Amino acid sequence: MPRCLNMAALALVLVSLGCESNREVGTPIDRAREYYEDGDMDDAFGLSTEAAASSDALTAQRGQLVAGLSAMDLNRPDAESWLLKASAGPDRECAGTALASMATIQERSGRIEVAAQSMHRASMMLSGSEQARARSEAQRLAKAIPPKSKPAPDAAQSANLDTRSGTAKQAGTNKPEVPKKAAKSDPASKASAPLAKPASQKWTLQAGAFESKKKADVLASELEKETDARGLPVPEVVSVKVRGKIMYRVQVGIYDSRELAKAALETWGRKGILLGTTD
Repeated sequence: MPRCLNMAALALVLVSLGCESNREVGTPIDRAREYYEDGDMDDAFGLSTEAAASSDALTAQRGQLVAGLSAMDLNRPDAESWLLKASAGPDRECAGTALASMATIQERSGRIEVAAQSMHRASMMLSGSEQARARSEAQRLAKAIPPKSKPAPDAAQSANLDTRSGTAKQAGTNKPEVPKKAAKSDPASKASAPLAKPASQKWTLQAGAFESKKKADVLASELEKETDARGLPVPEVVSVKVRGKIMYRVQVGIYDSRELAKAALETWGRKGILLGTTD
């Protein structure tokens, strides 16, 4: 997230915490914010670290956030650690801003998959235009994750294989090799082989599965307030046919990858929730 967006998000966080109307004039965090907005990152960082040591959880979180943002502009190696601390604080907007800034650092260092997860978590904590921006960035990063490829054999292994192959040919006769007949495929093995998963497979958080739709509706209703408080999608009841029976699953959200679904589950922090595909 560019510095101008960081400043906009930071201002939103500080206002939402009441620092404009209920604050002690001249406190370290207030002066740190002023220095940050004026572009004096050294003084902003120094004062924000003082605020980060406060016994008040909100003041400490704001101090950690400003310290992280200042450290980013100063290219300090501890920028991400300050933002990580701020992301665990009690205020959701402040935590979301910290996560979005962490994603920027992670993307710059080539950790695209981790950056996508951080930005996705940020989108569930921010609100308004910042939330929309974070969602867009999370989708962009998810598409930019490079495919995982198998490591190529090293040169020594290749040379060793070539040597063995050449030795075997020299030790044999001059008779041409009789090509081996291809083994006949077993129809039964084909039937039992698992089907390849489609590349467009989606993931979800599954809270339960019932034969009774009424029970599924009750659980979905009970979870709605909890998921809303954590910025997660509204629980939905989805009917699926399993072994000839209709089952009703309570699902929360649809995610493009298992990693994004896992990040959402970590944000929720509820036990007994399963990661599963939507089909």
